[in-house]
Amino acid sequence: MLLLAFVACMQEKPAPPLPTPLPDTRPQDEAAIRASIKDWAAAAAAKNPEKFTSFYAEDATVMLPNLADPSGKTTIGEAITGMMKDANFALSFQADKVVVARSGDIAYETGTYSMTVSDPAKKKPSTEMGHYVVVWRKQSDGSWKVAIDAPVSDAPEAPRKP
Repeated sequence: MLLLAFVACMQEKPAPPLPTPLPDTRPQDEAAIRASIKDWAAAAAAKNPEKFTSFYAEDATVMLPNLADPSGKTTIGEAITGMMKDANFALSFQADKVVVARSGDIAYETGTYSMTVSDPAKKKPSTEMGHYVVVWRKQSDGSWKVAIDAPVSDAPEAPRKP
């Protein structure tokens, strides 16, 4: 009898149950991000810097070629406010793809953009076209905000020979 009690005590305890996997919310998250992209583009078209900036996280960074990268929502807001004061300013963008991580806390978007500003040397509108990558991060309140905004300008078209 003592032997049976001893053997029973030596048996391994059952492993704790595995955690229940989080629900897959990628389709809903993608829909939420696509709705934000639509509203963000509308804010650009309306030249509304406050609304445009509201899509950035507090610690966001915009990665710009040949310029210091504006970091932080306030700095980004100041930069976009200045750009939107340009009478020729126009910005449009279209997402090609939105991919949400299975973890549901981060996503990326790729697409194309067109931006027109006044050329300071020629005093005429100048349009830049390109592609971009935007990294979205889910906030503690469940909303999605832009963490990284990285536009990449397309190469200028070569002048045509007569």
